[in-house]
Amino acid sequence: MDNRELQKLVNPVYTTAKGTVMMLLRGGDPDAQRLAAYLDLAKAKREVDHSPTPEFLNCYAVAQEARYGLYNEAALRSGKPIIVDLPCGYSPRGFRVVDRGLKYFGLDLPVVIDEMKPAAASVIQSDDMVYAAVDATNYESLRGALGDVHGELCIVTEGLLGYFSESELVSMCRAVHRLLSEFGGCWITADVDIIEIYTLTFGELMKGDMTAFTARMNDIVANLSDTAFSQNSLFANGPDGAKRFLREQGFHVRAESVSAYLPTLRTVTEDVAAALADAYGKMEIYTLTVDENAASTDAPARDLPFAVESELKDGVFTVSVQGRMDTITAPELLKRFQEAGDGIESIHVDVSRMAYVSSAGLRVLLMMYKSLDNKDNFTMTGVSPEVREILETTGFDQFLLRKA
Repeated sequence: MDNRELQKLVNPVYTTAKGTVMMLLRGGDPDAQRLAAYLDLAKAKREVDHSPTPEFLNCYAVAQEARYGLYNEAALRSGKPIIVDLPCGYSPRGFRVVDRGLKYFGLDLPVVIDEMKPAAASVIQSDDMVYAAVDATNYESLRGALGDVHGELCIVTEGLLGYFSESELVSMCRAVHRLLSEFGGCWITADVDIIEIYTLTFGELMKGDMTAFTARMNDIVANLSDTAFSQNSLFANGPDGAKRFLREQGFHVRAESVSAYLPTLRTVTEDVAAALADAYGKMEIYTLTVDENAASTDAPARDLPFAVESELKDGVFTVSVQGRMDTITAPELLKRFQEAGDGIESIHVDVSRMAYVSSAGLRVLLMMYKSLDNKDNFTMTGVSPEVREILETTGFDQFLLRKA
C-alpha cells in the first residue's frame, strides 16, 4: 500500500473536503469553476448525485456560498499581509488572496495537498501562493511550512475545530498561540457557530424541521469522516464556554456577528438573501489575538524526532514509538505493521518516548488492536501522564491500556 493510501486510512476526515468545491460549483463560483478542471471530482459528484433531493442540495449550496464568502471577507479585511488557510481543503480561497496582492499559505493533510498543489498551480503560477502538508496540532510542522516568510499572519480555520479531540484542540491552540507570539497577527474562526448556517438556510428556504436537518447533517459528517463531531470544549458549553476556553489558552477574544462579513448571495432573490442575513446574524465570528497578560500555555518540552522501531519474532510484533504520532507520522507505524505481514499473535507497543498521539495515531493503534484474535495479547507500556490523559479523554484507554 503506497503512502497516499496509508494517509487516507489514518486521516479519513479528508473525505469531506471536496464537498466545499462541489457546492461552490453548484452556486456558480468562478474560481471554483477554474479549479475544478484540474481536480478529480468524480467520487464527490457521485455522492452529490445520490443526495436526497435537489432542494436539499440547493440549501447546502446556498449555505456554503455564504460560509465561504464570509471567511474570505473576514480574512481579507484583517489587514494582515499573510493569510494562512488551515485547513485549505480544495477551496479556491488562495486565488482571491493573491489577486489582492497578499501572500497565501494553504495548509492541509498530505493527501489533500498532493492533489491541490498541482491543481492550483495549473490555474495560477504565483510565488505568493504556497501549499504545504502539515499537522495542525504541531507548532514545528506549521512553522516549517511558513519558511522564511516575514509579516503578520491571519490564520483562518474554517470547518476544522469540530473534528478535534480535546487534546488535539489544546495542542493546536498552543501551536497557533506560539506562531502569533512570533509573527504577530490574529486567528479568525466562526467554527463554534458556523454549523448552524446549514440549519438556518434549510429553515428559511424550505421551512422544514431544522432539528431533523441538523441531525442528518451531523450523520453525514460522521459517516464521511469516521469521526465524532463537536466533542470538545469549544462546543460542549455554549458560546460563553467556548470564549472562556479560548481565554484560558492565552487568547484575547473579540466576538462579533457574522453579518458584517456576509457576501452578496448570487443564487437567491434579494428578499430571500435579506431574510437569510437576518437569520445568520445570530452567529458569531471570533478574532483571536495573543493576550500578553495571560499565563504561559507552553506544553511540556519533549522534542525527540519521530521514529519507529519494530520487529516480528515468534509471532510477537514489538514496536517502539518516539516523538509525536500525528496525522503526518502515524502512517509510518501503519506501514510497519502492514509490512510485518501475517502471523502476528501478540503486539507490544513501547511508548515511553512518545510525546503525543493524535486521533490519527489512535486510529492506527486501534487497527492493530482489532487485528488480534485474542485482544488480551495487546500491551502498551511506558505511557506518560500526558499520553494517558489523551487515551482516557478519548476513551481509548479501555482498549489500549487494559494490560498497561
